[in-house]
Amino acid sequence: MSLTTRKNTGAAAKQRALDTKQRALDTASQVPVMARSASQTAKSAGIAARQSAEDAIAWATPRVQDARSWAAPHVEQAGVAVREKIAPTIAEKIAPTISSALVEAANRLDPAPRRRKRWPRVLAGLAMVAAVGSAIAAVVLRRKPDFSTFGGEDQTPGDSTTAAQGNGSAAAPAEEESSVNGRGSSAS
Repeated sequence: MSLTTRKNTGAAAKQRALDTKQRALDTASQVPVMARSASQTAKSAGIAARQSAEDAIAWATPRVQDARSWAAPHVEQAGVAVREKIAPTIAEKIAPTISSALVEAANRLDPAPRRRKRWPRVLAGLAMVAAVGSAIAAVVLRRKPDFSTFGGEDQTPGDSTTAAQGNGSAAAPAEEESSVNGRGSSAS
C-alpha cells in the first residue's frame, strides 16, 4: 500500500468521526423537546386516570351503600336467629359468641344513617302557615261590615226606601240625599 492511501484513510476516519459527532449533537438537541412531550403526555394520562377513578367511585358508591344497607339487617337477623333458635341446641358459650359476632358485623356493615331531606318538612311548615293565614283572613273578612248596605241599618227590611236606595233609583227623598254627603241639595 502506498502512503497516500493511508493518509486518505486517516482523513476519512476524521470525517466519519465529525459526522458521528454532529449526529450525536443533533440527537442531543432533540432530547429536551422529547422530554417536554413525554412530560405533557404523562400529565394528561394522570389526569385521565384520576378522572376515570373518580367516575368509578361515583358509580360504585351508591351501589355499595345499597348493598350494605340491604345486608346489615339480614346479618343482624341471622345473629338473632342464632341466639334464639340454635342456642338451646348448641353449647351455651358458643351460640352467644356467634350471635354477638354477627350482630357486631351487622353494626359495622350498616352505613351511617342518611341525612333526612328537610324540604318536605319546610314545605309542610309553609303550607301550615298559609292555612293559618287564610283562616285568619276569613275570620277578619266575616267580621268586617258589609258596605253595600251602608246607611240602611236603621230601616226595617220591608221599607221601600231601602229597596229604592239598593236599586239606585231616584225615588229616594231629598233629605236622605242631603244627609249622605253632608250638604244640602242645591235644587231645593
